[in-house]
Amino acid sequence: AHGTSLFPEGPRSTRFPQAIEHLYVAPRIRRKPGAVGSVTGFAWNAPNGSELNISAGQTLVSLSFVSGGVLRLRLAPSGDISDPMHSEIVTLPGAAPGAKFAKTADGFEFASGGVKVTGSLDPLLLTLHRAEAVVWQELEPMAWNTTSTWQTLANDGESFYGCGMQNGYFDHTGRFVLIREGGGWDAGGRANPAPFYMSSKSYGVLRNTYKPGGYNFSQRVMLSHDEPGLDAFFFIGTSMKEVLNLYTGIAGRPVLPPLWGLFLGDSDCYNNKRHKETSSALAVAKNYSRHQMPRGWMLVNDGYGCGYTSRNMLQETQEGLESNGLRMGLWTSTGLANASWEIGNARSRVIKTDVAWVGSGYRFGLQAVKLAAQLMVNASDSRPYTWTVCGWAGTQKYAVIWTGDNSGSWEYIRMQIPTMIGSGLSGFAHATGDVDGIFGGSAETYVRDLQWKTFLTVAMTMSGWAKYDKQPWVYGEPYTSYNRKWLRLKARLTPYLYSLAFHAHLTGEPPVRAMQLEFPTEKWSSLNQSALQYQFMSGPFFLVAPIFRNESKRDDIVLPSGEWIDYSDGSRFTGPTTLQSYPCPLEELPVFVRAGAIIPMWPQLDYVGETPLDVLTLDVYPPTAPGTSSFTLYEDDGLTRNYSLGAVSTQVFKLYVASSGAVEICVGPSQGAYTGKPSKRSYLLQVHSAAAGLITIDGLSVPRICPECLERSSSGWFNADGGTTFVKTAAMSNARSSCVHIQNLVDDLHV
Repeated sequence: AHGTSLFPEGPRSTRFPQAIEHLYVAPRIRRKPGAVGSVTGFAWNAPNGSELNISAGQTLVSLSFVSGGVLRLRLAPSGDISDPMHSEIVTLPGAAPGAKFAKTADGFEFASGGVKVTGSLDPLLLTLHRAEAVVWQELEPMAWNTTSTWQTLANDGESFYGCGMQNGYFDHTGRFVLIREGGGWDAGGRANPAPFYMSSKSYGVLRNTYKPGGYNFSQRVMLSHDEPGLDAFFFIGTSMKEVLNLYTGIAGRPVLPPLWGLFLGDSDCYNNKRHKETSSALAVAKNYSRHQMPRGWMLVNDGYGCGYTSRNMLQETQEGLESNGLRMGLWTSTGLANASWEIGNARSRVIKTDVAWVGSGYRFGLQAVKLAAQLMVNASDSRPYTWTVCGWAGTQKYAVIWTGDNSGSWEYIRMQIPTMIGSGLSGFAHATGDVDGIFGGSAETYVRDLQWKTFLTVAMTMSGWAKYDKQPWVYGEPYTSYNRKWLRLKARLTPYLYSLAFHAHLTGEPPVRAMQLEFPTEKWSSLNQSALQYQFMSGPFFLVAPIFRNESKRDDIVLPSGEWIDYSDGSRFTGPTTLQSYPCPLEELPVFVRAGAIIPMWPQLDYVGETPLDVLTLDVYPPTAPGTSSFTLYEDDGLTRNYSLGAVSTQVFKLYVASSGAVEICVGPSQGAYTGKPSKRSYLLQVHSAAAGLITIDGLSVPRICPECLERSSSGWFNADGGTTFVKTAAMSNARSSCVHIQNLVDDLHV
């Protein structure tokens, strides 16, 4: 059977039991089934028209190249090609590229650049080519029944990813995947589906529709939606990263969060029997300060019927939160009728939607977050920061997505790991789940869940639904200290994570990256393929292997080819290899740094704006073999939308390792300007390699100092225990470049 109408659903939200999903029945849209038949005519604007219309009796098929590497395919059984989406999901580029059409002995071909479509005539069957290689080919003509329209492609032994946030999955090879919001919040639920998938053959497909669908990735690939026609965009790249770039270039680049949005968020109903009134949130805010926990923002009305005590109290609460380093946000279950006042007068800076409002999903869900973003733009100079469920293709333009109303457990942690990976492979750059869920949980699962979410861009806690609240100090010691350790690391990693977020905003490449995305040429064994769903790359440098069992060891950590360094103790490994029974006591997490990493870090701080950022740490991991690497730092004011007007700076850091073992780290000029940009700063290099014997900066010798002298010295260096060399530079102009040359002790003695 085609279509998606045979799958009953259960409760969508355990917090809002009225939101029960009813049995979905696809509506009848035509009287009888059919399929594309024999070609009866062509229409093309010679000599280089970008669109080819193919008639097959009454049926019309349209092929058009909309930009380099992007092909649009439309099917109208009635012969009427239209755009029922009215460009709500996609934004077409300006000028379309030219194309060439020719009839051949056995059909036709239509080509632009390196992409070509060939077709047979009786019946019409299409094949897509990149250069001369086949990308996909139809096994059957496009067809329809009384409820659905579908396309059937050959499976060339490829793997399939995407489909939005599919809880518990990211590799859909061999699966039937529903492209329909629902299914609850646990494994198998579809909190934020998207009608987009991507193949390991480096192509992707977006069905430009709000209608539910189902994709069968078995021996043949069947792609069906409950709609009268078909409108599909094909993205043909040379890598999956390029496919994501092409896809988000059409469906929208991921939103760029504010800097404080990368810090932990807190949410609860601070206006009920338990918390009395909205200002009770201030006691929790002061506890964040007292426990020295890094924090970013707080939702003060997260609960059905919560609201806030009064407008005056909401404004007073916002002022108190700000004095404790927190931005205030509001949750909505009913709409945004008061949002303009809340943003403009009470300075609310976060909007979180919920299933009770956006639960119908599809067009309504997308338009809701678009409205939320527009209200923030209209009433403030802040950039939008919206959280949502029930997202769809295009939601990434406006919002962060999360998994829904989960219960903290080891299974919850396990389920989330492939969920976040798959979200990134669907264009959702910022995806997460509540830390330790909103129900259940324990001291141990809280620590383990927070640990790996240190390496996501966004994280949030939600209290009020479990026996214990969800703030990071609730379980006491030693858990409070463990949680503080990881929140402090997340805060220090802000320039790295923000640069990943900015890169995602420019390219669609997610901060959380599947191993298959980051290492496309690696040869994975069948065992490794299974293990890869439980580890990921955070950007180009961190390999993160979350703990999802109540154990102090981790099996099946797959290290790809190359050199890897344990982030905790500095041990080095050479891949490809798989680590078994890797020790990881509760306070530690298996994280491995890719050799060649240059990781920018802030000084320790508990909230954005707490301390001056006049020293930037560069955490550097030179490889033992000669080589070069680099990292680009993105910076702007971190608060406003001025980055979209060009108020941003970039700075490239480069690492060179010579055959002698000498290390050189070059700091490039910071190019670009924004309000508040410092004119100069100092750099603190933490270099994890052989002990240094001589260090120069731009050819001038740097004095060797005692470790305790570092803070009061304008410049200097020392070798620390554990194999790390610390080098501090004097404050230097951001407009200049500078190179630090490190000659190690062995090389020095040899000379």
